Amino acid sequence: MTAIEFPILSTDSLILDQLIHSDASHVFKIFSDSQVVEHYDVDKFKTELDAIRLIKHFDVLFESNSGIRWAIRDKNTMQLIGSCGFVNWNPFDHTAVISYELATEYWGRGYASQAVTAMINHVFAESFQFYVHRIEAYISPSNLASEKLIKKHKFEFEGTLREKSYWGDAFHDMNMFSLLNREWSRSNS
Repeated sequence: MTAIEFPILSTDSLILDQLIHSDASHVFKIFSDSQVVEHYDVDKFKTELDAIRLIKHFDVLFESNSGIRWAIRDKNTMQLIGSCGFVNWNPFDHTAVISYELATEYWGRGYASQAVTAMINHVFAESFQFYVHRIEAYISPSNLASEKLIKKHKFEFEGTLREKSYWGDAFHDMNMFSLLNREWSRSNS
């Protein structure tokens, strides 16, 4: 398999680049925040080692060409404020599953919207490594802010996947949303 260079994306306020080992303390801070993981399919981090393992997992995801995870950084300070990416992409059925999170102090500032737009533009571009026909999002029914964000980006609700995810010693329903390439292209032309 040919090595692919890690893509760096830019928005008005953000740089999306690769998570690195030195980001571990910031990743730990984000994923040890109860408010962040309340709707997220991971358990609250207990040590910085959890963050190091997650960063390594994201490296393997990219190296195996099965997904990607970007660090979300404030363009002015280069401070890590979250991460985003595609936890799974499949060139055989032309799909990608989107996900994202921000540190709570950056909620409500439009950063997640900028990151989501950049990611969608990246995988729906003709220059992307394979044709992506469909992006899926799995969102906890209680995560109304994330649902609002996804709907703003033209994702359509498809239904509830009963007890789809497991975290916090419990199974959780997930609402499934999707966006087709032609819908994004039409809405952004």
